[in-house]
Amino acid sequence: MRIFGKICFMTTKLNLTIEESTALKAKAYAAKNNTSISKLVNEYLSKITATSGKRKQKSFAEKYSGILTNTISIDKAKEEYLNKKYGY
Repeated sequence: MRIFGKICFMTTKLNLTIEESTALKAKAYAAKNNTSISKLVNEYLSKITATSGKRKQKSFAEKYSGILTNTISIDKAKEEYLNKKYGY
């Protein structure tokens, strides 16, 4: 537990598994910026969890628009189906 003035922060340990190269870069970054990896991770997680609830939820159409490639029009698909079915 850390106490700053009248504000009390509870801390907990968390084990992470990351790529070794990422860990080395993070250690170098933390040292260069006079901080610790724990503080960096805490700030990052605080930031993303604080904004995640405030983001506007995308509609189904917005979320999945553009996901299909090489699509054909409905008219073209209908024409191909009828050609195949009736041998036009």
